[in-house]
Amino acid sequence: LLIEMDGIEKLKGVTIIAATNRPDCIDPALMRPGRFDRLVYVPLPDEQTRLE
Repeated sequence: LLIEMDGIEKLKGVTIIAATNRPDCIDPALMRPGRFDRLVYVPLPDEQTRLE
């Protein structure tokens, strides 16, 4: 995966999105600029939303 992502920033209009419930297990090399360099936290829904 690391090799495949090298140079991906040169591709205009391409966005790579990944998700995990274990961010503590992600190799720090994946988080350097040009790879996955932004984190977006999505919290659990509140109780009412879960019931809906």
